[in-house]
Amino acid sequence: MTVASATDLDLEEASLGGVLGWWSLFNLLRDVLPQLLALFARALKPGGHFIAGTHVGDEDAVRTEAYGGVPVRWTTHKWRSEHFVDLIEQAGLHTVAELRLPADEQSGPGLVILAKRPA
Repeated sequence: MTVASATDLDLEEASLGGVLGWWSLFNLLRDVLPQLLALFARALKPGGHFIAGTHVGDEDAVRTEAYGGVPVRWTTHKWRSEHFVDLIEQAGLHTVAELRLPADEQSGPGLVILAKRPA
C-alpha cells in the first residue's frame, strides 16, 4: 500500500482497476484538478472505474473549523455539476452515472460521479 498526496502519486499507465476520490478532491486548486483527473484516467486499466464525490455550488467556502471544533484552514472548491462532469470526460473517462444529492441541515448539495476508462 502507498500513502501520498494525490498530487505526488507516481502511477503507472493502466495499473489500477479503480480510483476513489470520495469527497477528497474538492480541496485541490482548480487548475490542479484537471491534471490529476488525467493522471487517474491514464492509470486506470481499460474498463477501470473512477468514483468521485464533491460539493456542488457556485462559490467556494473557506473552512476554519473541522469536525469536533478542530481549527483548520482550507478552501472547499465547489463545482457546478456539469463542469465537474466535463472535467472528468476531458480527462478521457466516460461518465456512467451521476447521483445528485440534495442539501440537508448539515451539508450543501453534493454530486457523486461514476466513470470508467473506455475499454
